[in-house]
Formats: sequence, structure tokens, C-alpha cells
Amino acid sequence: MTERLYYDDAYLWQFDGTVVAAREEKGSWVALDRSAFYPTSGGQPYDTGFLTAGGERVPVTDVEVDREGVVWHRVEKRIPEGTPVHGEIDGERRRDHMEQHGGEHMLAGAIWEKLGGTTIGLHLGQEDSSIDVALPDGRTHLTEEETAALEDLVNGRIRQDAPIRCWFPSEEELKTLPLRKAPTVTEHVRVVAMGDFEMVACGGTHPASTGRIGQIKIISAIPSKGKVRVSFVCGQRAERLFRQCMRSAHKAGNVLSCPMDRLASAAGELKARLAEAERKVNRFETERILTEIRKNEERESLKDVGLSVTLLAEGEARPVSEAVSRYIAEAGKVLLLCAGERLTFARSVDVDIDMNQLIRRVGRGGGRPDLASGAGIPQCAEVARKILVTEGKGRTWRRKI
Repeated sequence: MTERLYYDDAYLWQFDGTVVAAREEKGSWVALDRSAFYPTSGGQPYDTGFLTAGGERVPVTDVEVDREGVVWHRVEKRIPEGTPVHGEIDGERRRDHMEQHGGEHMLAGAIWEKLGGTTIGLHLGQEDSSIDVALPDGRTHLTEEETAALEDLVNGRIRQDAPIRCWFPSEEELKTLPLRKAPTVTEHVRVVAMGDFEMVACGGTHPASTGRIGQIKIISAIPSKGKVRVSFVCGQRAERLFRQCMRSAHKAGNVLSCPMDRLASAAGELKARLAEAERKVNRFETERILTEIRKNEERESLKDVGLSVTLLAEGEARPVSEAVSRYIAEAGKVLLLCAGERLTFARSVDVDIDMNQLIRRVGRGGGRPDLASGAGIPQCAEVARKILVTEGKGRTWRRKI
């Protein structure tokens, strides 16, 4: 078993140890007698850094722990067993992980205290972190008021700069501790206490006090597999997010010529104007397409039916669909249309032609007897016209409705 130095000092960035085992498995791995590198565990990612051996600084790119408690370090160059090494932790990465992990403890504790929610697990990502919470009433969301109240409570406790204590209590002491939830292990239980408001079993790394978490910002609270997934950032990540939001808000305000507090209403007004402009464009385009369809109508090709073979450039689907619907709403109409690579074969309700069968004979697609669509080329529409003209000589296409 490896002596895990981060248990006693989470701010220990450098240490000395000895390689006690080495293996080759998708890279070179070494185990040390003692290590300050944190292995991936409990939703917290591994540390990175360097091991210096024989004057050569070797990068550590992954850290894992096995069932026997041995911490394994993946290194970019093999280091023989028995070699003394000097370890260096990437302090910025570790500090960031401690800020996120510490904030998660406080957020989970606040959710339990105020909403009775049980945290299922932590995912600490590169950009943000998240916890899945089971609420007692089965809800899968939080209101804006609840989110704001949780943020205020956690940030207030962060500002208290309360001490964070991590220790291994005896079995007798463990039974007396007011843990937020039962430990997931039965032996060597490590407890983390933050001030007098949070206490839970955890083997991760944490700041020395709540003030070192900096601040917390909840990004979202959305449904996820029957629970609510709460995403958040802490510390420097929260600072970067605020800076990014302010920069984006200033740029948007300049574009919309409004102050930040009016961005939402200005964006809503712009969206409404764009929607109205789009409706006008669609109406114009629908009329243009309908005019083109009627211009191509043949009255002599099919007995008592108007046949239009229309070829269009590829464009928006909505005006094409509206023009088709308006055209076949009239009596005695047949339309063979190709817009780009999309075929639409349609006919009026009083016309006795199965458009589903027809489109299958000339292209790929299908649909209803009165309206079918699919993929093809302009020649498909011309071939379909020849089929109708050839097979329909002398027959009556109209039927009584």
C-alpha cells in the first residue's frame, strides 16, 4: 500500500519517494512507496506533474489506485524498480480541483439542508462540474429562487473562511459524527468537516478553509435520468466565467445599442422582428413558387386535369410546402416538382392518381396516395410525366367527390 501524502497535506507539491514496482500496460507505470499524487477517485480527476529520476524529469500523465491501495503513476519513460525519485505536483491543477471539490461539498450540504436532496455523485470536468441530486418529492429541476438561495447560502459560508478538517476517526468516534450521508466504505473511513455546517466521508483533496474555495456559481439545474443535475463552477473558474459573461454582455449591448439590464428584452424584440421578417419572406417566396407552378401547368397532356412539371433551385422547405398545399387545394391539379434533389409529387383530392406508387417508380421516397416526397433529380419529374401521359391516353383522371 502506498503512503498517500496528500491525506496529511493537500498543499504538498513536492516530495521524495522510491519506485517499488513497475509494469508495462498501455504505457509505463510505476508505484512508489509514498506519493502526493492524487489518483482518479470519487469524481475527482488525477494529478499530473513530474518524477525526477537520475537527473531526468519524466512527465506523469495519469494516476490510478488499485484494490490493494497501491497508487500507480503512468510515466512517459520507464523508471526501474528501486530508483529514488523526486515528485512534483502540478499545483495549479490540484488547486483548481480542490476548489471545485470543496465547493461541491458545500453545495451538496446546502441542498441537503434546504431541500432534503441527496447527492448521488460528482463529475469534475475540465470546464465545469456537476452533481446529480435526488430530491425527496421526485422533482427534476430547481426554481430560480431556489438556485439563488443555494448560491447565497454557500457563498456566505465561503466568506466565513471556516476551517476544513480531514481525518480518520476511530470506529467509536465515527458512530457519533453527524455525517450528511453514510460512508461508501467500511474501513479506513476518512471524514471531511467544513465549519459546523458540513460533514461527510471523503477521500479527496480539499482546501484548508472555505475561504480558499473563492466563490461558487450555479450554471444550470436540469433533469437527468430522473434526478436533477446541478452544474457549477468555483474559484478561478467562477472568475473566468464572470469575465466571459461580462465581455459577451458588453459586446451584445454594443450590437443592440442597449445597456446590459435590457439585453433580454432587446433580444426578444429582435427575435420578434426577425420572425415577422421571415414570415414576410416566406409569403413572398410562396407566391413566387406558386406562380411558377401555375406557369408550367399543361392542360392538354392529361384529360380534364392540369399537370405542372416544375423544377426549382434548392431552397427553404416551408414556402415550397405551402405552395404545393395551395396548388393542390384547387380541383383537378397534378404536380410533379423537383426542388434541388428533393421530389414532391402531389395531386388534388378529386384526381385518381397514386402519387406514392408513382414516385417509387422514378426515384426514392414514398408517402400518401395524394402526396409523396423523396430524393431524385430533375429528370425524375420528366420521366414521371411521360409515364402519366403514356399510360393515361384516353382515360379520365377526375373522380366524383
